[in-house]
Amino acid sequence: MSAFLRLTRPLNLLIIAFTMVAMRYGVVQGYLDVSTMDLRAMALDPDATIFDKVPQNTFTHGFSELLFWLLVLSTVLIAAGGNVINDYFDTRIDRVNKPDAVIVGRSVKRRVAMLGHAVLTGIGIVIGGFVAWRSGQLHLVVIPLFAAGALWYYSTTLKRTFLLGNGLVATLVALVPLTVGLYEIPALLEMYGASAEGTAYNGDTVEIVFGFQALWPWILGFAFFAFLTTLVRELQKDMADIKGDAADGCRTIPIVMGISWAKGIALFHLGVIIAALLLVRSKALTDEFSYYYIGAGIIVPLLLSAGFTYGATTRQGFGIAGNILKLAMAIAIAFAFFMRHALQ
Repeated sequence: MSAFLRLTRPLNLLIIAFTMVAMRYGVVQGYLDVSTMDLRAMALDPDATIFDKVPQNTFTHGFSELLFWLLVLSTVLIAAGGNVINDYFDTRIDRVNKPDAVIVGRSVKRRVAMLGHAVLTGIGIVIGGFVAWRSGQLHLVVIPLFAAGALWYYSTTLKRTFLLGNGLVATLVALVPLTVGLYEIPALLEMYGASAEGTAYNGDTVEIVFGFQALWPWILGFAFFAFLTTLVRELQKDMADIKGDAADGCRTIPIVMGISWAKGIALFHLGVIIAALLLVRSKALTDEFSYYYIGAGIIVPLLLSAGFTYGATTRQGFGIAGNILKLAMAIAIAFAFFMRHALQ
C-alpha cells in the first residue's frame, strides 16, 4: 500500500490542494474581506445593512465550501491517477535514470497500477461532474474530462514528443488555480450581481459596482506564474533525465537541441518570470511587505535556481535547481494568503 501511495506522489498532490486553498482562502477571501471593510466604512452603523444583497455588509463566498472541497478532491484524485499512469509507462526510462526508485513491476504489480489509475481517475471525474452540476455550471465538467484525457495522452504519447509534452504539463498545472476562479467568480456574480443600490451613512441613495471581475487578473497572474515555472521545471527534469529519455526514444528539448539550448530556454523563461514579478511589484503591489516578500522570498530563489541550472552538469545538479524552483513556487503560492494586506 505504501509503495502505491508513493506512485501518486503525495507531495505534488499536497501542493495542488494547497494552491486551490490559497486561491479560495487567500485571493478570493482576501478580496471579500477588503470589500467588506470598504462597505462597512460607508455605513453609520457597521452592522446596518446598506444593500439587501449583502446582509450586515459582509461579503461571503458564492461557491459553497462543501463543493469547493469536493472540487479539490476531484482534482487531487485525477492528478494522482495521472502520476500513477505516468510511472507505469515510464518504467523503462526510470530503470536508466533512477533504477533504485522503480516501483511499477517491482513493489507494485503492473495490473495493480493500471487498475489504481482507472479507479482514481474515474472517481475524480465523477466527483468533478457532480461539482459542475450542483454549482449550476455543468459546462465545467469539461475540466476534469480534459485533465484525465490529457494526462493519459501525455503518459502514452506526448511525453516523448518535442516541446508539446512540456507545454501540456504546464497547461494542466496552470489550470489548477484557474479552475478555482472559474467556479468562484461566476458564483459571486450570481449571488450579488454586478452592482446594487442602497442607502449610505448620509442618507443618500448610492449605487455600488461589485468588482468581482477584478479577481481575474490575480487568478490569471498565479496561473501564468504556474505555467512558466512548470515549463522551466519540466526542462530541468528533461535535462536531468536525458539518458533514460534518449534510451526510450523521447524527443525532448535537450535531446533534440542539446543541453546548451535547453539551459538557454529555461534561463530565458526564468528571466521573463522575474521581469513579470518586478513589474507587478512596482505597479500593483506597492506596499512594503509585498516589496520584500516578492524580492527576498520569490525572486532570490528564482535567481538561485537559474544559477544552478546554468552551472549544472549532472543529474544531481539539475535536481538541486529544480528543488529550489519548487521552493520558489511554494512561497509564491503562499503569498495569496497575504493578499488582504496587499489590497488594502
